[in-house]
Amino acid sequence: MPRDADRVKELETSLGVRFPDKALLDRALTHSSCEAAGDADYQRLEFLGDEVVGLAVSTLLYRRFPDAEEGDLTRARAHLIDETGLAGTARSLDLGAFLLLGKGEEKTSGREKDSILADAFEALMAVVYLSLGWEAAFAVVERLFAPRFGSAPDIASFLCRIDRDHKTHLQEILQQLGRPLPTYEVVGKQGPDHEALFTVECRALGFSARGEGRNRKKAEQEAARRLLALMREKELSPEREDTR
Repeated sequence: MPRDADRVKELETSLGVRFPDKALLDRALTHSSCEAAGDADYQRLEFLGDEVVGLAVSTLLYRRFPDAEEGDLTRARAHLIDETGLAGTARSLDLGAFLLLGKGEEKTSGREKDSILADAFEALMAVVYLSLGWEAAFAVVERLFAPRFGSAPDIASFLCRIDRDHKTHLQEILQQLGRPLPTYEVVGKQGPDHEALFTVECRALGFSARGEGRNRKKAEQEAARRLLALMREKELSPEREDTR
């Protein structure tokens, strides 16, 4: 939890910062469902953090791809900072383990919900900005997001990579490595049949990731996308794996 000094140090190390105001950090990690929160939840911080993250990612893209046109920059930014993208970044920090949630959210796996994780990450970035300033906030965004560009020489290459069919991409990587193909399993289904929400788990290379979607196909695609992201985070991209 955020009040555990050792865990806070872990988070600070992952971000590359030190938080001078631990009370403000606690607020950024407190969901409105928390019974003891009162008015001290992360909603106001999330409002500010949304702008901080958006500007920082825009700046990073502008600098990283100097010849890119506005439309391509907009598409790339949308991919990086949509709810799914931010939730993935939050998971890379194990942010869910730090959250203060109410009993209801605890029972419904609130720590794994994309919406909560994305909002909490934005709130966290607001704390970095308020406590340490813009340069520190940008440095954190660069630290977390720059690796996602990989070796893409230009924005067209980056967009081509993110627009690909994730299941096909994952299968191609595993075939290239001579490893078993991924497996997909439906592990959850919520709601009536006409608007069901499926949860699918994808497994490969000893890793697993879950994705949600309004049908099984979409859930499988999201699970494959998240597994690919996990592989990149663990430095198991095909470019690195084929050298091992």
